[in-house]
Amino acid sequence: MDKEVRPMLTAKELVDHLESKGIKFELISKDEAVKYLKDNNNYFRLASYRKSFPKYENGVNKGKYIKLDFKMLTDLAIIDMRLRNVLLEIAIDLEHYVKVKMLSVVEENFKDGYRIIEEYIQFLKDRNEYDALEREINQNEDGTYCGEIIKKYCNDYPIWAFIELITFGRLVSLYQFIAYKINDFKMQKNTNLLKDIRELRNACAHNNCILNDLRTNTTNQNPHYGIIFDLEKIGISKVVRDKKLSNMRIKQIVSLLYFNKETTTSSGILQHQKEELYKFVNRIKRSINYYDGNEIVQTNLNFIIKIIENWY
Repeated sequence: MDKEVRPMLTAKELVDHLESKGIKFELISKDEAVKYLKDNNNYFRLASYRKSFPKYENGVNKGKYIKLDFKMLTDLAIIDMRLRNVLLEIAIDLEHYVKVKMLSVVEENFKDGYRIIEEYIQFLKDRNEYDALEREINQNEDGTYCGEIIKKYCNDYPIWAFIELITFGRLVSLYQFIAYKINDFKMQKNTNLLKDIRELRNACAHNNCILNDLRTNTTNQNPHYGIIFDLEKIGISKVVRDKKLSNMRIKQIVSLLYFNKETTTSSGILQHQKEELYKFVNRIKRSINYYDGNEIVQTNLNFIIKIIENWY
């Protein structure tokens, strides 16, 4: 079957198309919307935020969006950009402290920084997964930042050098290996947090939209027990917890904010993160009233605000 080839529409045609779907142009004019699409954002990204807005299920407006103005889409795009920037910075800080704590655990349990990497590599070979690691390292062999480390140790890496060469995903894999090697239950549970954080970190780094789908039941994975306990402490009910954390994107955001506050030990870094997070919160509050008619968007944004204001 031949695939459907959609014509490339002009900015004006795209605005007309959105209007035909019930999207209003009351908070922003159609001319301003055309200019926005030409100069500031592409239609594909902007339109993705429609997922969180309900549609009429019957009547003359069946299939059209309810109380959705084009300005709301642009507002969510800006809020999302601010969120990606602050979360990526937090994730990078957190990565550093995960490495610091891993080194401390290895020093305490193994006394040998080389043997643990030898055992990890053998573990990968036994599972036929070593080739992927080899490719990851070899692609940086001539690189400006890792090339000298690779040449110096020549496949005989101590952990303090190894963790400077690997991706965040590989770091999570090593963390999990160590957790099970020393039978540390807390580290084992933290591995699931890190897997969520890895996906969110990569999405932020690749500038993917985060807040463009806030619908419930996009994951059936249970949140970390520490998250449940800390949300309960700040007065978030089980009903609300279950509902909000059933969205994978919200669950990943909460996982990052939770694990960061539990892991990062520098008061200076935490203070800087707090300042950036509060700038983000203030940006949400500027336009939160736009979403008075949208329970999904407004309650999720308020959920994020409450977590930041209580945890940071």
